[in-house]
Amino acid sequence: MKDTRQKILHAATRLFAQKGFSGASVRDIVNLAQVNVSAIRYYFGDKRKLYQETLKFLAEEHRRRSWNKNEPLPTTDEVLAYPRGKALALLKHMLDYLLECGLSNHDLPLERIFTRVELESAPMRKMLLSYLAPYRELPHQLLAKLTGLPVKSPELLVVSRSIFGQVMLSECHRLVILKELGVSHISPELRQQIKEVVWRHTLAILNSYTKGTNKK
Repeated sequence: MKDTRQKILHAATRLFAQKGFSGASVRDIVNLAQVNVSAIRYYFGDKRKLYQETLKFLAEEHRRRSWNKNEPLPTTDEVLAYPRGKALALLKHMLDYLLECGLSNHDLPLERIFTRVELESAPMRKMLLSYLAPYRELPHQLLAKLTGLPVKSPELLVVSRSIFGQVMLSECHRLVILKELGVSHISPELRQQIKEVVWRHTLAILNSYTKGTNKK
C-alpha cells in the first residue's frame, strides 16, 4: 500500500511540475504511476487533496536533503546557540546541495511547482509557503547567527538574497558555461570549483560583519 501511495506522489510531482494543477489530469497521473484511478480516491480523496499532499511531500524531501538529517529543523534559539563552526558547516551544506541540483541539471519539481503556483492560485501559493516556512527561515537564522543582524531586518534579507542568489545565477548560467568551455556537461571537478568560488564569496560577505555573535 505504501508503495502505491509513493508511486502516485512521484507521478503527481512530475506532472504537476510539468503541467501545473490545471493541466495535469488524474488520468495522466494514474497512467504514469501505473495504478488504478480508484487508488487516488483511496489514498487522497480527490485531485486537490493529492496536490496538497504533493506539496507536503516535496517540502519534506527538500527539507530532508538540504538539512541532511532525519531530525526536525532546529529552532531559532538552537541555531543562535550554535558554535560558529557548526553554523558555517550547515550553511555550506545547504549551498552545496542547491548548487549540486542546479549544476547537475537535476529535476527540481519543487521550484517548478512553486513557479506555477505563483501564476495559478493565491490560496495554493499560501499553502506551499506555509509548508516551506520552516526551511525558508533556517538560512535567515543561520545568517543572523553569523552576522549578528536581527532575523527580521531588511539588511539580513539583502545578505541572504546576495548569498543564495549565487545559486540561481550559477544554475541560470549553466548553459553559458557549457558553451564557453565547449563541453556537453559540467564535470564533478568544475562543479566543485563553482562551489568553492561561491563559498569564498559567501565567507567574504560574512567576514565583513564583525558585530554581535559573529565574533564568537
